[in-house]
Amino acid sequence: MPSSTASPAPPSLETMTGDIPLQRRELRTRADRPDAPSRTDLFRADAPTPTRHLVVWDPQGCWPGFDLGALARGVQAGLAETLLIQEQLPDPPVARLCSAVVPAPGGGWIGVLQVEASPADSRSIGVALALLGQADHALVLAGSSRDKDMVLRIGERVRPDSWSGPPLQLLSPADKPSRADRLRRALWPRGLTIQVIEPPLSCEPDWTARLIAQVCGLSAPPVATARRPTPTTPPTPLPAEPIMPSIATAAPRPPRPAEIDEVLADRMLAVLAMAPGVVAAALVEHPSAELLSLQATTAQAPQHARSAACQGCAMWQARASVPGAAPLQELLWAEPGLHHLMLPLPRRPDLLLLACIDREFGDLAAARWQAAVARNQWR
Repeated sequence: MPSSTASPAPPSLETMTGDIPLQRRELRTRADRPDAPSRTDLFRADAPTPTRHLVVWDPQGCWPGFDLGALARGVQAGLAETLLIQEQLPDPPVARLCSAVVPAPGGGWIGVLQVEASPADSRSIGVALALLGQADHALVLAGSSRDKDMVLRIGERVRPDSWSGPPLQLLSPADKPSRADRLRRALWPRGLTIQVIEPPLSCEPDWTARLIAQVCGLSAPPVATARRPTPTTPPTPLPAEPIMPSIATAAPRPPRPAEIDEVLADRMLAVLAMAPGVVAAALVEHPSAELLSLQATTAQAPQHARSAACQGCAMWQARASVPGAAPLQELLWAEPGLHHLMLPLPRRPDLLLLACIDREFGDLAAARWQAAVARNQWR
């Protein structure tokens, strides 16, 4: 909650925004630098309890396609809006905080909190960064011409190696790649991990829901989806007489990749993606080289990951075919612009962990250490 000098909040006012119930209230404080309210206090009491929280910071208002109301439509609890006001300077408010609890794909609930706070206001940016640091997932609606100022302000507020929140996922428009490049090359505080995502803007009503599912690791972006090709020839008919299986076909097969724990895989890849310069982190099936799960930070990263998966699986298979060769514990190779690192997962010889690392901006030693940490997430 805001500081101890905060005035009691007035009763909430229930109104309607179109067909969506909206609960409004104010939080007032006399503190020179207002504290951020507790994240859980910003959701409606009649809403379901979220299993995870996403905080979305809208520093410049440059993404009108992000529509929290569209998420809340059809959800019984509706929206909540809180204005954080400093009594010495009531206009403009320190921050406008809107929240909704929406169903998550596959079950459970996501608490989505949208923060409207100016990065140029030292009171407001402190509240925004505090709420982002409390979140399970943090999304910044970036990609504007004023991103440089936002990065500068964040650098002034976040001390090196002091960030304890999740990676900042920065939204940047796919049709302006130079803005995404500037975000990647910016001087961010040491210890603060950023991931730039470039989804195409769509007028479809479910665009916001699909974006949130992607950010929360509940769905992969379309460009990152890898599927087995559909056969174009009819399957070979089964033989009329039973055939005695060979030793190779009679041996027990490893578990199918469909049995992987997707939540665990997403968590493992998120840890790997925290290493400096990692542009793609993937879980790869061996020997098919299929990408079972992927986290990518650039539009080109999925293509790099697919190519690296094919190269790595081919080299891994070649090594395994050498008589008497010890099992590989790590595979490292380079191509122009990228290092590639591949590791096996414990107790799953059919699964490999892959990282694609930018050779100019990445830190190979840090990536190898982070990959080992990520692999320890697998149980």
